[in-house]
Amino acid sequence: MKTTKMAIAFAATAASFFANAQSTTAQIDLRGTVALNCTISVSPTAKATSLDIKAGEQNAAVGVVTEDCNSGSGYTVAIASQHGGQLRSVADDGSAPLANYTASYDDATGSIASGLTATRNGAFFGRTGNLLVNIPANAQAIAGYYSDSITVVIAAK
Repeated sequence: MKTTKMAIAFAATAASFFANAQSTTAQIDLRGTVALNCTISVSPTAKATSLDIKAGEQNAAVGVVTEDCNSGSGYTVAIASQHGGQLRSVADDGSAPLANYTASYDDATGSIASGLTATRNGAFFGRTGNLLVNIPANAQAIAGYYSDSITVVIAAK
């Protein structure tokens, strides 16, 4: 019985202590950031420097484009030709021979003459696509070295 009275007294004392003890709360907020990062690379194929202007080319893969962009709202890939879809010979004075061509990339819209644009609706990492060109055959092509430069740009939305 004495043990029961002591246990009741201890419980009452402990309850009284905790009832009178001050209580505080602290909070810590955790935050982090991820910087926007969009990169693009183009690996030319062997065909890029050996196009057959005389016989023509049909869907010739001239480059493999690799897209990386962590923008959750997506991004665009813009492709433009320095000479508006023309392979020009070295004498770039307007009187030099040229070879017109068309190009396509993945689901891009537009033309290489005015610019191709592919739109992505989310982030992608390591997404690849082929850059293809078509050159109509020209049996009467003038001898010479023909070139154009294609620029590929990635931009977050």
